[in-house]
Amino acid sequence: MLDLLIVETESSPEINFKMNGKLRIKGRAVSDPDSLLWINAHEWLSNYSKTNPTNTTLILQFDCINTSSSVAILKLLYLINDLNKRANHVEVIWTYPENDFQLEEMGRDFEDLLSYKFTFDPFKSHELVTN
Repeated sequence: MLDLLIVETESSPEINFKMNGKLRIKGRAVSDPDSLLWINAHEWLSNYSKTNPTNTTLILQFDCINTSSSVAILKLLYLINDLNKRANHVEVIWTYPENDFQLEEMGRDFEDLLSYKFTFDPFKSHELVTN
C-alpha cells in the first residue's frame, strides 16, 4: 500500500496520509462530500486500518469547512475511532486559527461523538502547521 497525497485546491484540502501513521488534512474544505477526494481518502483509510497500525496521528488543520465536507470528515473520524477501539494508539490534533470559535467548536462537537480525546491547538492566522 502506498502513501496518499492529494494536492490542495481552492475548494478542497490537501490530504497527506502516510503508511507510517502520520496523517494530515489541511486547508479549505468546501467540496462535495461525494467528491473523489473524500472517496479516495476514505478508501485509503479503510485499507490502512486493515494493516493494524500501532500508532496513528491525524492532524486536522482547516481554514473553512462547509456542512457537506463536515460529513465526509466525520466519516473519516469514525474510521479512526474504529482503530482506537482495537487498542491502537490514536492521536487526533485539531488545529484552527486562533479566535476562530466556530472551527474550534466544530472540533469539540466531533470529539464528543467519538471515544477518544482530541488535542486542540490554535494557531495565529499567519502561522502554518507544516508537519
